[in-house]
Amino acid sequence: MSSDGFGRLDTRTTFRTDDGAHIYMQFPGLLEMTPSVMALLSGGDAPTQFGDQYFFIDPRLETGDERYSWVNQTLFVGQGRHGSRSRVEFRVYRVANP
Repeated sequence: MSSDGFGRLDTRTTFRTDDGAHIYMQFPGLLEMTPSVMALLSGGDAPTQFGDQYFFIDPRLETGDERYSWVNQTLFVGQGRHGSRSRVEFRVYRVANP
């Protein structure tokens, strides 16, 4: 955590889709270290809800699989919450023209 009360995220992973495609994902983000977040990370068990704190990510996806090549040219934004100390949930949205 920074002295400004925010944690900076830098997550990188590769996942496999149900139909066997591999997609690399990295997402920087910001997490406001509220008392609820701090309690949870210190061993508490009360989950946070979407919107309880500033918790947003900027997912970037890449793949060589033609079936999912659209993710290479797509911008996403996501909002997070802590479901438990060891589980984080995200709502991820594709940014598109109206």
